[in-house]
Amino acid sequence: MIDVFLDQPQNKISFYLTEELIMKKLFLVIVVLLLTANLWANGGSQKSPQPVAPVQNKANLTPLGKYSPAVEITFVQGINLAGNQQNKIDDNDMLKFLEEKLGIKVKHKWVTSPEQYNQRLALSLASNDLPDCMKVDMKTLGQMIDADQIEDLTQVWNAYGSELTKRLMDVPGSTGFGMGKRNGKLYGIPDVTPVLETMHMLFLREDWRKKLNLPEPTTFENLEKILYAFTRNDPDGNGIQDTYGIGMNKSLYGIAYEMTSIANAMHAYPNAWIRNSQGRIVYGSIQPEMKPVLVKLTQWFKDGLIDPEFTVKDENKEAELVLREKMGATFGVQWTQFISGGIVDLYITNPQSDWRIWSIPSIDAKPAKPIVYDNTRNFYVVRKGYPNPEALVLLLNMMHQIGAGDGRTYFKTPDEFNAVWNNNWELCPARTESIHGNIPKWENVFTALDTNNPTLVGYNYNASILYNNILEQRRWLASMSNPRRDGQQVDKERFKGIWGNLFSGQLFSAASELAAKNGLEYEQCGALVTNTMVESLATIKKLELETFTRIITGDAPIGEFDNFVNSWNRLGGQRITEEINQWYANNK
Repeated sequence: MIDVFLDQPQNKISFYLTEELIMKKLFLVIVVLLLTANLWANGGSQKSPQPVAPVQNKANLTPLGKYSPAVEITFVQGINLAGNQQNKIDDNDMLKFLEEKLGIKVKHKWVTSPEQYNQRLALSLASNDLPDCMKVDMKTLGQMIDADQIEDLTQVWNAYGSELTKRLMDVPGSTGFGMGKRNGKLYGIPDVTPVLETMHMLFLREDWRKKLNLPEPTTFENLEKILYAFTRNDPDGNGIQDTYGIGMNKSLYGIAYEMTSIANAMHAYPNAWIRNSQGRIVYGSIQPEMKPVLVKLTQWFKDGLIDPEFTVKDENKEAELVLREKMGATFGVQWTQFISGGIVDLYITNPQSDWRIWSIPSIDAKPAKPIVYDNTRNFYVVRKGYPNPEALVLLLNMMHQIGAGDGRTYFKTPDEFNAVWNNNWELCPARTESIHGNIPKWENVFTALDTNNPTLVGYNYNASILYNNILEQRRWLASMSNPRRDGQQVDKERFKGIWGNLFSGQLFSAASELAAKNGLEYEQCGALVTNTMVESLATIKKLELETFTRIITGDAPIGEFDNFVNSWNRLGGQRITEEINQWYANNK
């Protein structure tokens, strides 16, 4: 988060030092004056500081190379350690591995729980007792830039970031690296959360669709036919009209059972900051495109397609309707099937059930563009003056190379890989979610399965393990006359995993394909939090939820949408919009 305020009357965003940092700077000035006075008092006879000798151990350093001799780097971490790991934070197989393979000796100034991390870090910042590398939020990043406490990492990232690391971390359309910059200079390398993995798709009860002789949900019109039939045509065969077409949760948004994807199908983007056709960042929930979405949902609710109790249910409660076979569709992210075990557990309780995933259909000839989010909120920074800032980048390179690249760069055998990676990867102090390489891993596994060519996954032990597990699962299924019913008797968890894994892989592959075709909409606010957001965001979000819910349930007319837009702007939304756009203008 960056503290910003709106100057009057120039209407510009300015960055400012907190009172704490101002006092710190004044203290440093006083210290410098006292030292200078002491020098004069001693006739200026004290020797000047000697220049630091150039570092010789990185003259031939490469992105996947090794320091010689080894260098030391200190970190702080917020991490939950179990059992004897607590006593091994500075003495474990991962850190020994880093020293052996990279020539990097990792030490910790301190380690605490994730809940206490920010408080402990604030104390370190206040006392200027900084580690060489640390993870900070956007507000702290901005303050440290202002105080000249951290290194400009532009050159080391460009020079030492491996091609694979750059490809997986800096995804086109994502906001993480932009948020880590000031005036074009990279000060914070984002602690990346994979953007494409946030894409939503349609999860649909396929056996119901086929039983009722319904079309595939490739168009919005077909989807509506399916949802009405799931509600009115007794898909569960119990002779009672007690099923719902589609799920929705009380927050309206979220990871599953949500309205976001329905809006995306109609080219609207609620609960998201997007770039409009003029290049301006706008809030999707107040755009004119939202009005027909609310009209459609109001009709669906009135006609019984939506669970009438959704206003008091979260995703977990809505998923229970799936398990009870009272709901036939939902939109959600790749792990939707695991929410309350709704979809995967149903394969056990009803061996004939069959769920499939489909792309979000469009309401017209223009393809629907699903929204994806950059949930990156933290950044790795290097303290000013640390002589080996590229060590951070080498650590990230190593983690991505092992997780998503050719693991043989560092390991000779799968056993060696498993010993370090599976048990200790969280002990590496520089790691991002992108190190797992889920999308390239699944793409290669699917290709290897389709072509029966395991050499395609042999380069990466993560992919190889997944490939071998799926082969084993297929052999296991082929050995049974009725896999679903036998699966209930043999191994419930194993059986669930087969479909759960494949759903994730299929969604990852679809997201990758859409990204390559410019078929995704990227949320643009990212980690940015402005002053007015702090003051007003909770209020206007509550207003949005209450207004949209009342409209959908019929407790308010659709005309209430216009009143909501006016109130949203007046209560701080317009000011937030200006702040976000000014931030982008100042940080091109």
